[in-house]
Amino acid sequence: MNLSEKTESILGKPGRTIRARSMFIFTVCILLACGLVGRLIFLQIISYDEYRRKVVEQMVYETTISASRGAITDRNGVVLATNYTTERIFIDPSSMKDEDGNFDDELRKLVARGLSEILGVEYDFVYTEAKKTKYKDRTIKKNVDKDTAERVRAFMLEHDIECIHFAETATRTYPFSTLASHVIGFCGTDGGLYGLEYQYDSILKGINGKIVAAQNGVSGDMPYDYETYIDAKNGANLVTTLDYKIQSIVEKYLEQAAVESGCASRACAIIMNPKTGEIYAMATYPSFDLNSPHTLPAYYDTLVEQYKLQYGEGTQECNEKISALLLSTWNNKCVTDTYEPGSTAKILTTAIAIEEGLSSTTEMFSCTGSYRVSGWTIKCHKTSGHGSLTFAEALQQSCNPVMMKLSERIGISTYSNYFNSFGLSLKTGLDLPGEASPIFKNEGELSALDLAVYSFGQRFNVTAIQLVSAVASVANGGTLVTPHLIKAVLDDDGNVLASFGTNEVRQIVSKETSETISKILADGVSGNGGAKNAYVKGYSVAAKTGTSEKGLGSERICSTVAYAPADDPEVVCLLMVDEPTKGSIYGSTVAAPYVSKILAEVLPYLGIEPEYTEEELKSMAMSVPSYRGQSLDMAKKMIEDAGLKYEIVGNGTRVIQQIPASGEKMSKDNGRIILYTEENMPENKDAVVPSVIGLTAEAANKVLTDAGLNVRFSGTTIGSGNVVYSQSIEVGTVVAKGTIVEIEMRYMQMG
Repeated sequence: MNLSEKTESILGKPGRTIRARSMFIFTVCILLACGLVGRLIFLQIISYDEYRRKVVEQMVYETTISASRGAITDRNGVVLATNYTTERIFIDPSSMKDEDGNFDDELRKLVARGLSEILGVEYDFVYTEAKKTKYKDRTIKKNVDKDTAERVRAFMLEHDIECIHFAETATRTYPFSTLASHVIGFCGTDGGLYGLEYQYDSILKGINGKIVAAQNGVSGDMPYDYETYIDAKNGANLVTTLDYKIQSIVEKYLEQAAVESGCASRACAIIMNPKTGEIYAMATYPSFDLNSPHTLPAYYDTLVEQYKLQYGEGTQECNEKISALLLSTWNNKCVTDTYEPGSTAKILTTAIAIEEGLSSTTEMFSCTGSYRVSGWTIKCHKTSGHGSLTFAEALQQSCNPVMMKLSERIGISTYSNYFNSFGLSLKTGLDLPGEASPIFKNEGELSALDLAVYSFGQRFNVTAIQLVSAVASVANGGTLVTPHLIKAVLDDDGNVLASFGTNEVRQIVSKETSETISKILADGVSGNGGAKNAYVKGYSVAAKTGTSEKGLGSERICSTVAYAPADDPEVVCLLMVDEPTKGSIYGSTVAAPYVSKILAEVLPYLGIEPEYTEEELKSMAMSVPSYRGQSLDMAKKMIEDAGLKYEIVGNGTRVIQQIPASGEKMSKDNGRIILYTEENMPENKDAVVPSVIGLTAEAANKVLTDAGLNVRFSGTTIGSGNVVYSQSIEVGTVVAKGTIVEIEMRYMQMG
């Protein structure tokens, strides 16, 4: 080979292999460069926001500052729901280091032992949380009371520990436990769950604040201060239309009505101002403890035991049944349950007839005990018939045939229009969650038979609040108003953020029609109407009772709706008992007596003064004066001047003791005061209490006074047909002469 040729070939012009390799390497470099540039573009431009967020998240940590939930009060400022301060105790695992900057396992164990003992949490739980070194905030326990938190602070001071921290939190509490439980509702971890707590959650809960601080890549402090504090905004406070006192009165007597009647499916009651729609009280029995809402009330003990026996205690099916029962317990029966209103709806039928000029209060009707419509014979509750009676008497005596005859005059179209106008085809718009829709037939679906039974409140369903609203429109002069539970929304300084007044929906009937129906109802209560048990001494009460069928079985729903004073009503009250099982099962006997008791306390509380008739004044109980310390002659004169009788025990000249005691209430009729004139005299227990159940007031008074006892009457004491329903002292009890026996009178005929 020629050397000069080889050298020229190598140095002069590169061979084909070298060029290919060079191009390959160059191409690879270009591709790598493009990939790198592309990756940089992806990271720095396309995904800039995402990676910036991740960097910030690594550098910045937040501590939440809880907002205080707003309070709920009654109309007078009585607190119904508020907060008490507790503390959340948390640890900072990232700071659990020794002097050399290494994580200190002995410190973790010390903290775990201390907190587990003081807070009652598991040691392993605390220790596991302490090992999560990437975190600065691991919650150990929430809602720690002040005393327990102080014990933790003492533990920290004793062992010179700085990795345990505290954050104040507000825990919801309900001062009256069960009062208005179905209205107020309660909260869960994420806010309100039921009632007003749920309905106004966005207003009550406020906005949480936070502290934002920075840290370096190893969770240490930054070389400069970086901290932002954002204040929490407390929730607003709700002022309700409820009145604590009235709510208490209603719940007391609602429970009595339910227990006495053996109520099998809960009971409910409402008191509303018919002019404004403000609800003073709304109650469902049984109530539940708002501070422990997951505990079933004792009312369900028997049913729970049945579930356990039927399905086996602890089984899934048993637990599901109990859970469903608990959920139903929280439902507000006044709002969520519909029912057939029965004869209480006759107020509306008669108002339509009067408004349309289709009848008058004096028109005569005949009731034979039934009426035939579209081939069907429909009975009156008085199957023997009422005979001849006026329009007014038909409403007072709750005559079904007369209502059916009136409905024929009214007609399907007119009745449907009024039904809608009274608000019975829609929800009321009440500011509570879960209001049920009424169940009814539209005009095009109604038959003559439907119209007949609608006229006396059967075969259509409404809620209690819907019926109260409809009756209120008759009571207040003819205007439908929207019921509501909130008066105002206030901030922490008491400034009004929002207020809620009366919302008048529409005029339904005239003032004259309203006055006519109110007078008929009031005359029935004070006379011989079926609602006599709603009578309240000193007040004119308009009332109507109702007893409706429940489905196709034998169960009944008993109710009474009333308003007072009848000529200028300030309250309308409805009490309904679902499935009573004891005694006389009619609205007149199950519900009306307790409506009377409620109104007897509520009306004076509202400042409505009683106006007694002469007959009422004569029958009123008197407060027994004090004769102790008086000379015998003076005491005798005082007793005679009061129209009472007396009996003297002992040979002294001055009154040492008396029976009845001063301040007790008793009837003046045949009343007797026993005067003791010597010290340390043995009690004169020689009066045996007789039975007066079922007797008239006159007969009962004679039997008791003949036995040497005094009497106090309560209940319905006017008109005829009233008998003793109960007596305060059991038959056969031996008591001192002059002891007062209270007897409750009731009208026991159906209605």
